[in-house]
Amino acid sequence: MNELLPYVTELKAEDNVFDLDAFVPAGMPLEIEIGCGNGRFLAANAFKRPDTFFIGVERMMDRLRRCSRKAVRGAFPNLRFVRVEAGRFVRDLLPDRRVSVMHLFFPDPWPKRRHHKNRFFQREMTDTLTRLFIPGGIMNISTDHEEYFKEMYKYLSEDDRFEEIPPIPRPEDEQTDFERLFLSKSAPIHSCAFRLKAEA
Repeated sequence: MNELLPYVTELKAEDNVFDLDAFVPAGMPLEIEIGCGNGRFLAANAFKRPDTFFIGVERMMDRLRRCSRKAVRGAFPNLRFVRVEAGRFVRDLLPDRRVSVMHLFFPDPWPKRRHHKNRFFQREMTDTLTRLFIPGGIMNISTDHEEYFKEMYKYLSEDDRFEEIPPIPRPEDEQTDFERLFLSKSAPIHSCAFRLKAEA
């Protein structure tokens, strides 16, 4: 735990363990947001759903400061933030069969083709999600970047372990800053959600 940012845990490159049980009570549903911006979505949900635990994953310290301030004001016992590279966190540090929902809102699209390898959601991500999700676990996605959306949608829709469901709606108080900006410009937003089949 970061003493200056009491809701933030910072993981170093040499850390190869994340003690999820130190934060999340056994049996409590866990939702993770990848790239949590200023924490608007997570703070709103932590307040509305005290029976669910929320973790935000973010690298940028200025964003984590804003997230932590929201958490301190709300005194949320069911919200934490982790400073770590998101791909490493989900691939290497999370235990199996613990995640109920993963939210990916407006991820960095790395638009240049030579940078696509840096995108969070690659084809192998469906294998990672299958390992992390409880049966019925949900991947929830929104982005303004059509090409990246089509790529993520293709990976999930072509994987027989997942089934498409309606996107999880977000009222105004849960919309990210990026989303509110795009909506104000009437820019198209692409959303989808997929659920891990019980038999997967």
